[in-house]
Amino acid sequence: MDVLLVGINGRYSHTNLALRYLRNEIRAEGHRARIFELTISDRRQDILEKIAIDEPQVVLLSVYVWNATLVAALIPDLRSLLPKAALILGGPEVSYSAEEWLRKHPEIDCIICGGGEAAVRRLAQQGFVTGAERVLRIPNPPFTQIPFPYLDEDVRGFDFRYIYYESSRGCPCACAYCVSGRADQQPEFRPLDLTLRELDRIIAMEQHLAGPPIVKLVDRTFNADPERARGIWRHLAEAETQARFHFEVHPAFLSGADLEVLAGVPPERFQFEIGVQSVHARTLRDIRRAGSWQSARPMVERLITLGTVAVHLDLIVGLPHDGPEELAASVEDLLALKPHRFEIGFLKSLPGTAIRATAGRNDQVAMHEPPYQVLSNRWLSLGDIARFRRIEQLVDAVWNANHLEAELDGFACICGGYFAALEALSTHAERTGYNLTTRKRHKVEAFLRECAAHM
Repeated sequence: MDVLLVGINGRYSHTNLALRYLRNEIRAEGHRARIFELTISDRRQDILEKIAIDEPQVVLLSVYVWNATLVAALIPDLRSLLPKAALILGGPEVSYSAEEWLRKHPEIDCIICGGGEAAVRRLAQQGFVTGAERVLRIPNPPFTQIPFPYLDEDVRGFDFRYIYYESSRGCPCACAYCVSGRADQQPEFRPLDLTLRELDRIIAMEQHLAGPPIVKLVDRTFNADPERARGIWRHLAEAETQARFHFEVHPAFLSGADLEVLAGVPPERFQFEIGVQSVHARTLRDIRRAGSWQSARPMVERLITLGTVAVHLDLIVGLPHDGPEELAASVEDLLALKPHRFEIGFLKSLPGTAIRATAGRNDQVAMHEPPYQVLSNRWLSLGDIARFRRIEQLVDAVWNANHLEAELDGFACICGGYFAALEALSTHAERTGYNLTTRKRHKVEAFLRECAAHM
């Protein structure tokens, strides 16, 4: 059968790792399987034409929070254009609300919940005839038995795009806001020797690309096994490559032994995304986030001071117990560390998460449709959320996009702190009509000078 696997990515630079695993399972059963990757910014008619024009017999759509609304809009039209095709959905956005998707979209033939390799292989073995079994929840084999996802044909599509790799699945943490924090998402680690061989295969792709790639390891808590993480870091630090490797790192698991390894990493080889989320112990306990920021902070500070790793720090607005004063303290503390990037994110009430299940207890109001953004809770009003969205835009323009650290430092001295400086900039922007989404350096610099002159 002719099977088309469709990934609608957030942007062109992204790629869909899951579809490559599934393609390989389908081909192993003797079917033709192709991958189409599009973006959420593509016109809907263009997407429909690309999917339907060759009349595939099976369409498998990968659904995530960023593309769910678009996929829902495509389904009725795909059914009209491909009346005989099997329409199959999978991915985290449908895994925890499958029955609701089937009720709203009767055009769907089948939904695969959770890891999809075993389920899609069964469908391939039965010729993609789904029958009455419209929701498939089939346990996968151990992660070590699932083959490396990339084929030689994939390399041609990786110019100027991320290459994703997972050395583990699941997560040992139980964070309330994350689907990977569920009890059914127990961690599985690929053996270290296998992981190193597979990373070497990705490094070998570099010679066929137009420029050095960014390799993103999508392990939810990469350093959950610190000794294993150090083995991977040592190997990549010594490798002959110009690639940059991105890791999601938990601050509580960092140690002096890690810093000894990371001190010798070549410049621009590694970037770490460190999920601080909150600096307040009560908040971290409530969301079941492991560790204490007070204990982890000195190690993060030492890592940033090393200068060998680009460090991105993440904060989440909307967590329990974090009101405006607590968030202001978090912003102040994290900017004082001088990370390479500082990301202020906003809590999402994702299907399948504990934060969604306890929404009533927290007086939490969230969008009913993707992206499920939290709009208010017991500690933050809608106005408070709007205020911190403006702060986030300023941080992104001043700190992340243009690295105007010295300028913000000077302004913070005038105002009495980083958060006070950002609040003053936000107030001045509102008063003058300045567009906070501006990223052009000369305009941002001029805005900072103008605001300082009015202090």
